[in-house]
Amino acid sequence: MSIRANNPLRFCKILIADDSAFFRSSVKKILTEANIGSRFYEANDGQEAVSKYVQFKPDVTIMDIIMPNIDGVKATMAIKHHDPNAKIIVISAKENKETVEDVVNKGGAKDYVLKPCDSSAIVMAVSKQVVVSRLKKSAPKLK
Repeated sequence: MSIRANNPLRFCKILIADDSAFFRSSVKKILTEANIGSRFYEANDGQEAVSKYVQFKPDVTIMDIIMPNIDGVKATMAIKHHDPNAKIIVISAKENKETVEDVVNKGGAKDYVLKPCDSSAIVMAVSKQVVVSRLKKSAPKLK
């Protein structure tokens, strides 16, 4: 069994899409300190997020809602159209709670975290998506 298979959190690929370079770097630092992720990709708008998703096929995408060009809602829907199994975690301000819930319920995002968020919320959301994905892959198929 490969090292990646034994430690999927440590070796997962993560795309962080947010128009704030400071927020992207903060999320990357939080995840790195928690030993989550080996490759990080960054996008500063929804259009770049879709492009980088297609190019790098990350295990998890962290997506802001309010971004220039294409917002996180449309980017999430475009990614889910390209890959229905994409694991997208939406992150946005508390004022956008209804929009965030809409993206989860209708747009196919797997989870959400409201800003301002603490590091444990981000770690938990990413961990949950990677581990749940791994459990689904390793579960015996029922006939």
